Order: sequence, then structure tokens, then C-alpha cells
Amino acid sequence: MYSFYAAIALAALSVTVACAEAPPSADATPGSKVSEVTAPLAYKNYPYKSHFVTVQSGYQVHYLDEGEGDTPLLLIHGMPTQAYLWREMIPTLSENNRVIALDQPNWGKSDKTPDVRNGVPCAGDYAKWIEEFVDALGVEKVRLVIHDMGFVGFLYAARNPAKVDGIAFFETAIGPFPRELAPPFLEAFLGPEGESLVVDENYMVETLLMNNAYNEAGDPPFRTMHANLTEDEAAVYYEPFKSPENRRAILFDRECLGFIGTKETDPGTDEHKQENLSEFLEFAQYLSTTDTPRLALFGSPGFVLPKDPMEAIITGAAPAEAGGWQNTKTVTTVQIHAPTLHYWQEEDNGAPVEVARAIQHWLDAEF
Repeated sequence: MYSFYAAIALAALSVTVACAEAPPSADATPGSKVSEVTAPLAYKNYPYKSHFVTVQSGYQVHYLDEGEGDTPLLLIHGMPTQAYLWREMIPTLSENNRVIALDQPNWGKSDKTPDVRNGVPCAGDYAKWIEEFVDALGVEKVRLVIHDMGFVGFLYAARNPAKVDGIAFFETAIGPFPRELAPPFLEAFLGPEGESLVVDENYMVETLLMNNAYNEAGDPPFRTMHANLTEDEAAVYYEPFKSPENRRAILFDRECLGFIGTKETDPGTDEHKQENLSEFLEFAQYLSTTDTPRLALFGSPGFVLPKDPMEAIITGAAPAEAGGWQNTKTVTTVQIHAPTLHYWQEEDNGAPVEVARAIQHWLDAEF
């Protein structure tokens, strides 16, 4: 089984680039299941109301809830972002759907979880919180839209297949990673200075997300999007991570990835490394074999999920021994034409609307 999913990961990484907070209103009564801030958050060009729900684990989760529809789209962000990431896509998607975009615990305006693995919960924890979130909202089924670390939604789907009847994804992991092909920035996170790089220097936020536009570090080693965030946008993303303590969750990329062939020097015990790998294998198996409709979006050129060779793997054109998915009857692929690297939602070249329209076209055709 390892060799099958190693092929998926090897193909994916072989072309990887070396690459003003509004508090709850008085209506948000402590102990209430669901509460709402009646006014939009005080962000520029951001009309969305804030909602909060307390999940079974006891954490308060912040989310946006726009539009109407029987089966909502659940937008799951990655690192180091939040529901705000989807603001340019929500208008198009909410024309014909109920759209829910959550801040995962530790991100955005949701509660921190310092009591879980010293503040660094892994995929299984986030999958559980997604399950609790969906249950708390009383939603029967969801259709997932996944980006980056949002791949924890794949694990949620694998463990709750009856609750998920569609998955759209882009710029994310679809299986475990071969350790020897870790790109340089990830290698740095895994090294002896990795914790300081993330927690003390805020590298994930200031360099990977903001392209060093708002510090004095100079040109970044590579870019994750063509555009730069405005000062207002950067302030939104920086707010949850002002303190080093709150950046510990960003160590997810150091402590929680599933590697085939981990190094002895990698963070974590052997037991924990095996647990990470098992979680990645679990959702890779699900994605390869499920009947659930899946939409894979490829960028121009993209960053971590390039069309060549991943389209052949996702559509089953590649043989099983090379990682080709086993059940592809309900797989659709789409090429995004606007220039896109990793954070497509933040590009200022029309990419967010193009991505939203592609997802809507898939929904119209599939459901």
C-alpha cells in the first residue's frame, strides 16, 4: 500500500517549486449554541456577518454563512489563512448555494487549542472539529471546497462519507509525501531551527503568505501569488498571529505532515510519525476509491498540485502502480486560465471569480 500512495506523492512533489478584529456582540451569549454578530466585520469591502458556534469539544468556531440552498458548500481554508480568504469567491458561489466558510480552530477568530498537543493539533484533530462543526449547525450533508491544509477535510470525508456528497479541491495534498522530496522551505521547517523560524520569525505569515512585502527581509526565495496583499488585507491575516504563542498552530507543517520515509531527525516520536502517515494514507485511499463526485482544479501553473502529472493520476490515466486513482467515474478536472501560483483566492487578475464559476459549473452539471 505504501508504494501505491508513494507514487501519488512522488508525482506531485517532483514538480513542486524548490521552492481589526470585531468581537462578538452582546447577542453572542456564552453557552448559546449559535450566535451572530449582527453587523458586518469592520474590514474594507467585506460585507459579511460573523457567526459563532460552540462545538462539542468546547471551542467556539467562527464562520461566514451566505446564500441559500439545501446542501451547503463548506469552504475549508489552509495555512496561514482563515474564512476571509474566500471573500472574493463567496458572491459568485452564494448566488445559487448556501456557502459556509469557517475559521478552523487556531485560525482567524476561532478559539485557540493550546490544550491539544501543546497547541499543535494534527489532521485527525481538525477532522474531528469539522465533524463537530457540521453537527452543531444541524447540516445533513455538505459539499467541500478544499485548499492547502484544508486537506483535513478529506480526512473528515473519509470518516464521514455519508455526510459529504461532493468535493472540489485545488492546491492541496491528496496523499502522503515522500520525505526525500521535501522542498527547501519545508526542509527548513523540519530542521533544528524550524520551530524558531515559524514561531519567532513568523515566516509562514510574513514570507510565504505576504511575500515579504511588509517586513525588511527582501525578495522572498519564491512567490506564492503574483499579487501582494494590501496593507488592510495583510493586517487581517496578521492579527491572529501577533504573539509567538499563537503561532504554534502553524507548526502543523513541521509536526503533522504524513511522510513516507521520515528521517530520524524529524520532529516527533516514531509513534506520532506513524499516526501522521496513517491519516494521510486513510484519506488518499478514500479519494482514490470513493464514488463521491470530485472536482480537481489546476492552476497556471499552480504550486503544489500541478496539472502535469497530477491530472493523469486523478483521472486514472496513469496506471495504478504509478498512483492512478482506482475509481474515476465521478472525477472532473478543470484548468484555470488566470495566472495562479498557490493563493488563487488573493490574486487580483480575475482568478477568484474564475475559480468560483468553475465550481458552480461543476455543481450545475453534477447535481
